[in-house]
Amino acid sequence: MFSFIPSLLLLLLLPRAAPTLLTPSPPRELEVRGQWIPRDNKQDSFKVVISEGCVTQGDSSDASEGGKEIDLTAGSSLVLTHKIKLIPSGFGSGSGSCGCEADFAALRERLERLEREVSSLREKCGGPEGGCCTSKESKGAGCSIKTETDECPNECSDQGRCVDGKCVCFPGFSGPDCSESDCPGNCNDKGRCINGQCVCDPGFTGPDCSENACPGNCNNQGQCVNGKCVCSEGFSGPSCSDQSCPGNCNNKGRCVNGQCLCNPGFTGPDCSQRACPDNCSDRGRCVNGKCVCDSGFTGADCSENSCPGNCNNKGRCMNGQCVCNPGFTGPDCSKRSCPDNCNNRGRCVNGQCECESGFTGPSCSDESCPGNCNNRGRCVNGECVCDEGFGGPDCLEITCPNDCTDRGKCVDGRCECESGFTGEDCSQVSCPGNCNSRGRCVNGQCVCDDGFTGSDCSEKACPNNCSNRGKCVNGKCVCEVGFAGQDCGAKGCPGNCNSKGRCVKGRCVCRRGFKGPDCSQCEDGMTGPNCDTAMSGVSQLSTRDISETDVTLFWNPPHVQYDTYHLTFSSQKESEQQISVQVGGSLTSFTQTGLAAGQEYTVSISGEMEGRRGAERTAQFMTLISGPTNLRVVKTTSTTAVVQWEHSQGEIDRYRLTVTPSDGEGRSEELTIPPGQDSAHIEQLEAGRLYDIILEAEKGTSRSKPATTQVTPGPEPPKDLVFSEVTDNSLTVSWTKPKSPISGFKVTYTSIKDGEPMSVSIDRGNSTLGLSQLSPGSSYEVSVVSILGLDESDPIADFFMTLPDPPTDLRAVNVTNTKALLLWQPALAAVDKYAIVYGSGTDSELRVTLSGNAAEQQLSGLQGSTTYTITISSQLGSKESSEASTSFTTTSGSGGDGDGFGDLQSKDVTPRTARLSWKPHTKPAGSYRLTYQTEGQEVKEVVVDGSVTEFNLSRLHPSSRYTVQLQAESGGPNTAPLSTHFTTGTLRFPFPTDCSQELLNDILTSGEVDIFPQGRSGPPVMVYCDMETDGGGWTVFQRRKDGSVDFFRGWKEYIKGFGSLSGEFWLGLDNLYNLTSMTKMTLRVDLRDEDEAVFAKYSTFELVKRNYKLIVGGYSGTAGDSLSYHSQRIFSTKDRDLASSITRCAMSYRGGWWYKNCHKANLNGVYGKDINHQGVIWTTWKGKEFSIAFAEMKMRPAAFSPPNRG
Repeated sequence: MFSFIPSLLLLLLLPRAAPTLLTPSPPRELEVRGQWIPRDNKQDSFKVVISEGCVTQGDSSDASEGGKEIDLTAGSSLVLTHKIKLIPSGFGSGSGSCGCEADFAALRERLERLEREVSSLREKCGGPEGGCCTSKESKGAGCSIKTETDECPNECSDQGRCVDGKCVCFPGFSGPDCSESDCPGNCNDKGRCINGQCVCDPGFTGPDCSENACPGNCNNQGQCVNGKCVCSEGFSGPSCSDQSCPGNCNNKGRCVNGQCLCNPGFTGPDCSQRACPDNCSDRGRCVNGKCVCDSGFTGADCSENSCPGNCNNKGRCMNGQCVCNPGFTGPDCSKRSCPDNCNNRGRCVNGQCECESGFTGPSCSDESCPGNCNNRGRCVNGECVCDEGFGGPDCLEITCPNDCTDRGKCVDGRCECESGFTGEDCSQVSCPGNCNSRGRCVNGQCVCDDGFTGSDCSEKACPNNCSNRGKCVNGKCVCEVGFAGQDCGAKGCPGNCNSKGRCVKGRCVCRRGFKGPDCSQCEDGMTGPNCDTAMSGVSQLSTRDISETDVTLFWNPPHVQYDTYHLTFSSQKESEQQISVQVGGSLTSFTQTGLAAGQEYTVSISGEMEGRRGAERTAQFMTLISGPTNLRVVKTTSTTAVVQWEHSQGEIDRYRLTVTPSDGEGRSEELTIPPGQDSAHIEQLEAGRLYDIILEAEKGTSRSKPATTQVTPGPEPPKDLVFSEVTDNSLTVSWTKPKSPISGFKVTYTSIKDGEPMSVSIDRGNSTLGLSQLSPGSSYEVSVVSILGLDESDPIADFFMTLPDPPTDLRAVNVTNTKALLLWQPALAAVDKYAIVYGSGTDSELRVTLSGNAAEQQLSGLQGSTTYTITISSQLGSKESSEASTSFTTTSGSGGDGDGFGDLQSKDVTPRTARLSWKPHTKPAGSYRLTYQTEGQEVKEVVVDGSVTEFNLSRLHPSSRYTVQLQAESGGPNTAPLSTHFTTGTLRFPFPTDCSQELLNDILTSGEVDIFPQGRSGPPVMVYCDMETDGGGWTVFQRRKDGSVDFFRGWKEYIKGFGSLSGEFWLGLDNLYNLTSMTKMTLRVDLRDEDEAVFAKYSTFELVKRNYKLIVGGYSGTAGDSLSYHSQRIFSTKDRDLASSITRCAMSYRGGWWYKNCHKANLNGVYGKDINHQGVIWTTWKGKEFSIAFAEMKMRPAAFSPPNRG
């Protein structure tokens, strides 16, 4: 491609035949090889170097080489022509070619097209001497218009004709040189001036086209603010043509003609409420989309009749009544039933009958006997039928046969016979030696048993001489093998039946109580040498001291002394899980631990001796259910208390809360609380009275161990709330102190319109408080509570309305001898009407009442040369504002000098700006000295050019009265200074501490604002407010967008801040600390790159003063969390890096940041650098090898809720 570059001047190439005329303009900068060189204003001549040939890319030779130097005097003309030499395509590079052969054809085609366009232009201009020359070219040789002797100033600025040395201006322009536009502000270059009026370009409006226009003028359904429609309530859309729906239907429905058509499952005017099936059948309340049924109803839509406790899963609910399963009873089937209801002879406890005295049996149907006959007899119709050998009413006594026939004594059930008598009942006459127990004594003579003989049967004999099958030894046969019997005449049995049975045909027929092949074993349930002792079980097995995990068993031991007892605990819920315990046989009680809470158990006990088990006894019991813990009082008022607890561990049916006065006077109150709830609100308490609180868990009829605490309701509330000294933005609230001790009061006031509560705490010595910075003509609710420690009383509350504010910037204009036009800024409050009183004396006052929408009033019928005083006030209902006033003097009616210096007026007064205007003197002043001041502030002074007749004041304080003086200076006439005053408008937050308060001032446009982090007395800080993102109210403290600002700076600069609020900047660590220390802040980080946009939001953001340590947390958003890694880190810069890291992070990564070995975020890094991790980085979004194009960090109070925008 060609690279033709002139040696010194950058020239437009024109056809060879058309010369170019250069006339030196006023001194300015010349561009030489891409560099700007300023010219000296005092230079009389300058040197021009012109060279031929081409300069190719990369040529570094001196431009002056082979060139021609010309000394050009200021004011002289220089005519340059161009000469382009086309190099033949075959001309080699070694012969001086510029290396342009490849583009030769394209260059020739472009030159030919340029020649054709210039020829066409020449024909339209009528030849080389034609009429296309401008007024500036009329002095050159190429134009036919010659210089005339009488010239006009500035050639009439091309906005008029020069006639005899004077300008005849075109319509819309005036002045000696036609440079002054007849339209305001020359239409601000946003329209055309036609006949003195601006015809604005599309998108602009206003007398001077300075205002952005809105589509369709917002259809008279909203206000146009900076080109955007701020729609009235009920309308939306770019032109306010659409009817809006409340809350935009919360994205849960469609907006049709201003009404929400909710999606299924949602209801309400704004679709914010969850709907319930069939509207809960009018038998319950809809809460969060679920029916909370009235008592007696159940089901998803409350259409079914409910049963108490849902019958506790122990029955069926039929038409609202429980049909209990077998074994259960009661209205809610929660009670275990007993057989035959214990026949009305006992109480039913856990399904078992506890019989009244005199009755027994599972159903108490049997009459009981004394001592249950001591297991020595049967109870028949309440009387003991004793077993043989026992007697007495309870069978406790052991008897002897026939009462020993009155021939002996009965001792322990055996007869001790008198001498000469014998037998079990002493009824027999005794024999010698009692027959040695070898025979029977019959009538005093021994009838010896077989094998014995003699008078006393002392001699042994062998029966049948042992049948020749054995040997007789001491009267006994020692039988041969296979034979048995006393005479060895029978076949033998094992062990000879151990003398505990008879051997019959080789088999033992055991005596009663014995068993086994050889009769050596006792029958089941029997023991003892003669197997005549029953192995009975324990009696009166009972359970006591039952807790959640423990139980103690008690029993009466049987007459048999067991070696050990075996106990088994079986859960009815977990039948496969059993606990078996073995204890000593001498014990009569045992405590078992480690049981599960709230479960029914069966315990069995049986004794063991010599490896054999006795009879088993069982009992049933239920462990206590798990109870609540950590019962505590968390809040009290004068008549209420809130308690909390930790849930029971097991399943329960309900909690029962009992509240009792600790002094015992008065009755207890009980509350039943659902099992899923862990707190309760107790009401109707007496202030200062001590109460005992007991909380138990219940399951069926079982109750847990109670949790207890005590509470004394909070302090006594104040009374007699009174409002006084009400103005448009303040009032005094007072009340009567309570008689009981308190530590202070808290006053809360809430705007009915905005709904944001504000609270003020004061000490106990005060009972009045002044409220300020209120909105005019607004209703507020005020509540006052007493405070004692952390407790608050019940509030007393009332409503009041502030007075409307007066209109501002009242002034008289267009004053004549009979008329004057009054103008004012309307009140902030929506007032009903304005009342104007005017006159020249108290006897001639007139009163005019206007609509609250008026902003001007024409006064007529005035007297000339008379001073009038005007007052105006706002009226809202029965309330009237304070007065605004001004005065003016009518003219004499005879003319006069209308151009004299005076008429200083304030216009367009807002809370922070005002426009001043005045009439200049006929003799212009060199300059004006303008001073303005408000009470408590320093005088501010501005020097204004003498040609100016208006000046805009900015950065004023809201709700402040300013005094202005204007003095002509520097060559003007000596006139007295002019003065005026005005009052700036009211704002809800006249000295906002951050951008969120500025948003509440109805400032909805993003931009630069003065805030006061340290209050009105502190210095203002200029910040940039983002009023659009996420509801607005964000104070921006960092922005990266184009790399125009270097962020690789030192410690002092990072503390103070740097950059431009409209571009890239850092607000400063001191300002960040001041903002985060006044309240808890939320941080938002917005990141963009081309069409992608993400954000990260942190619910906690603050700086610690020492080394500006960062505390950040609570991430949400779409960018990923790259900042929490840097929490608890101090700030580092290139010249101050105190962080303990493996490297100097600020130096390595070229920024100032809260580095930590070294970063996951580096938003103050090098802009546009994608290598070495030194760029503007957010790792979780783009990684460390990508520098993000746009980053913005901003904060706002964590408790802030953006207002709804209509």
